[in-house]
Amino acid sequence: MSRHIRSRSTVLRLAAACALAALTHPLAAQVPALPNAQSVPPEMVQQMLQQRPELAEQLRERLGGTGLTPEQVRERLRASGYPENMLDSYLGAGGAGGAGAGGGRVSGSAVDAMRTLGALSPKEADSLKAMQDSLFALADSIEQGLIGRRADSLPESQRPLRIFGVDVFRRRGREFQPSLGGPVDPSYVLGPGDQLVLILTGDVEAVHNITVTREGFVIIPQVGQLYVANQSMGQVEEQLYGRLGRVYSGVRKGPNARTRFQLSISRLRTIQLYVTGEVQRPGAFQVSAGGSALAALYAAGGPTDRGSLRKVEVKRGARSIGTLDLYDYLLRGENSNLVPLASGDVLFVPPHGPRVKVTGEVLRPAIYELKPGETLRDLVADAGGFTESALTSRLQIHRVLPPSARGAQGRDRVVVDVAS
Repeated sequence: MSRHIRSRSTVLRLAAACALAALTHPLAAQVPALPNAQSVPPEMVQQMLQQRPELAEQLRERLGGTGLTPEQVRERLRASGYPENMLDSYLGAGGAGGAGAGGGRVSGSAVDAMRTLGALSPKEADSLKAMQDSLFALADSIEQGLIGRRADSLPESQRPLRIFGVDVFRRRGREFQPSLGGPVDPSYVLGPGDQLVLILTGDVEAVHNITVTREGFVIIPQVGQLYVANQSMGQVEEQLYGRLGRVYSGVRKGPNARTRFQLSISRLRTIQLYVTGEVQRPGAFQVSAGGSALAALYAAGGPTDRGSLRKVEVKRGARSIGTLDLYDYLLRGENSNLVPLASGDVLFVPPHGPRVKVTGEVLRPAIYELKPGETLRDLVADAGGFTESALTSRLQIHRVLPPSARGAQGRDRVVVDVAS
């Protein structure tokens, strides 16, 4: 176990070295390929342990190069929707905490905030986050590889069953982060920070880039102010027919319109979600407003072995606005039950419910979590069904009895035979 922990901390420290390289060089090269978990030798582990890059100092220099005072930095962070003290660790020399703590790990939120203030270019910020994501993916890969090698050394009959689904979310990477670009569904609800493009064609040829202000308005040249926050794209387009028609007489519905317009999203706003409970990396995460709870779960490394995959709660304030059953996503590829998210929402992963080990001649032997009301038929279906060599005329259930059901002799287990 100690060797496993040392290997993981080593890989996390390597993130600082890669991040420092991203800031030092113009980022012209692609993110380098990382070694496979199986190919990390002990010598490389020791070498990485000796690397202590001054990433925090580099970021402080970048932030100081903007010419902003600490008060101006906090004011701009507050205006952009970030916590005003997010970058306090990088304001002035020798700040406590920050990237130096934890071996050079920098949160994605801090990188986004640096980009907003102009301390990092978009290319530098994206490269820095990509390298960090790759290193954490490598750390997870090494962790799983060590666990897998320990399991492979045991006889097949003694190998522990894996918990179904948790390993999917630990394969972390930027491919799971939703794009900040369009297009979006007409039901997408606009909010402060969304960037729109309004294109007029016909009698009038014009392109307007407009941004939703913190107050929820957009300013359209020659048209004026239009309130769009908490409205869908379809609702805003309906408003535009009336507002644009007052200025441009050719704008109207139907085939006889002499001037037509198109409204689209050029860049989606980001929202901050909080992931807590039984997850690998609880914390605050920035995701696209058009994304879902799945993006935040991937960023947080997914549920731990103690967490539930059947009742992930989405909370807004003091009330629950939805519950996610991740088996719908993992087993059937469905995401129709994903609730729309707003900044400040909390994803809470509670401890798991009843679990059942499924072994023998099924396609996916594993440990599965049951919801109330599910039956043996549902459990077998979750395990992928029977193999061709399965004896389906007989199933055995090895059951641990609750204390109230144990007799005077204290028998705590029974075996139940079930006819197919």
